[in-house]
Amino acid sequence: MRVEFAGISAVLFDIEGTTTPLEFVHKTLFSYAGERVEDFLKENSSEKQVAHLLDMLEKSHKDNSSSGKSPHAWPTADFSQKIDSAAKYVRWLISVDSKDPALKELQGLIWEEGYRKNQLHGEVYPDVPEAMEKLNVDGIKMAIYSSGSALAQRLIFRSTKYGDLTKYLTGFFDTSVGPKRDPKSYANIAGLLGLPNGEILFLSDILEEIAAARASGLMAVQVLREGHNTAKDTSFLTISSLLDLF
Repeated sequence: MRVEFAGISAVLFDIEGTTTPLEFVHKTLFSYAGERVEDFLKENSSEKQVAHLLDMLEKSHKDNSSSGKSPHAWPTADFSQKIDSAAKYVRWLISVDSKDPALKELQGLIWEEGYRKNQLHGEVYPDVPEAMEKLNVDGIKMAIYSSGSALAQRLIFRSTKYGDLTKYLTGFFDTSVGPKRDPKSYANIAGLLGLPNGEILFLSDILEEIAAARASGLMAVQVLREGHNTAKDTSFLTISSLLDLF
């Protein structure tokens, strides 16, 4: 079913399962961060941003420990033990697909290093560049909203085999604007884009995100990629390719 673009001024994209294969995020990016985290922390712990993230991770670990969730202790007397504990905790957070802000920011920094060394390259579905070009020709703004950090988002779209797709994107929003299943988050993004809620179309594979966007007054469409098993609702408009929008 074609989307009616009359009155739509911007399209807001989710990443995982919408513009980018889940396998790339979970198997390539998450694995890279998990394998590299200990060395990265050792090499960069004197950097102010990384030191701050270590403190945030330690606090997060304490919070999870108090609720009985954290899998191991966090000794702090010895620096090498602290780095080892932080790395183990990061790997645990990755294994449970945590949206912990410190984890997401740290992953972005590790991935930035990987992209810089040409060990990583962004992946998007083949229809994404063509859809973005069509939207751009129509004068429609485009932005990203993902649980991954804004840095991580830029890195994916900057380094695809189709070239730098950030040229089409005017905004990169992460959970600093709010959780993806909270309607207030979408209102916050509309405010940052300077647009009425009703002039934004949100695309995601996750029903709860679609519902939250619609509750905030956005138009929303569920993207159901082939081979991607996710809950669907026939009351929502669904597409299997971004080109179905046209």
